Amino acid sequence: MLDCHCHLLDLAHISDTFLSSLSRCKISKIYCNTVSVAQWPELTLLAQHYPAVVPFYGIHPWHLGAITEEDLGFLAGSLGQKNSFCGEIGLDRLCKTDFALQENIFRKQLDIAMTTKSFVAIHCVKAWGRLLDILAEYQGEISFMLHSFQGTREVMERLVAMGGMISFSDRVMQGQQQKIQDVLKATPLENLLLETDFPFQKSVKGKSATTYCHVLTTLYSFVSRLRQIPVEELTHIIEYNGSICTY
Repeated sequence: MLDCHCHLLDLAHISDTFLSSLSRCKISKIYCNTVSVAQWPELTLLAQHYPAVVPFYGIHPWHLGAITEEDLGFLAGSLGQKNSFCGEIGLDRLCKTDFALQENIFRKQLDIAMTTKSFVAIHCVKAWGRLLDILAEYQGEISFMLHSFQGTREVMERLVAMGGMISFSDRVMQGQQQKIQDVLKATPLENLLLETDFPFQKSVKGKSATTYCHVLTTLYSFVSRLRQIPVEELTHIIEYNGSICTY
């Protein structure tokens, strides 16, 4: 199985035992995202030691702080490496960061991703209209996914029309999520991704390897039933979709 978005560096400690447990659960690839400059060196080391970890370098709208041109240069260097990608970046109207600053840094990171031909993991909260406008400017120039998607079917269809991938997290399994489940059912299979967003998953609490495996396997089973596709076939589809995004 492929986990298309998580944050392993937000664990207090990542042990060999933790990662070996994931391989026993048949988790083949983990798209590990960062949220701040401070996490980038640790991610590089983690990815060097564990080939299953696919590194995503980015500055989240919650963690912009005092971003420097040197930081952006380091990002460009990181994304210029083989098998390195951009994320988590985006727009969030619920966080305290000035929205004009968010948009400025988001655009700069998209420019770097475009130059380095890096796949991008995008965060969006209450800013769909502005996000769609910005992505339209980059249409055909970047490949991207919307992580833990919570938008409408119309937004999903517009993103798909731009070539975007739509990633659903375990939030779709919550009891009050009928609307997003309907969006999931309508998402073209060739644009579908699945993720844990671990350790920020919503369905259960806990940061253990057991919890991680439970969240991902339960999500795949849930989506298998929702889309009426055997879980083995769904697993193949997600792994293929992820591979063509990050080849």
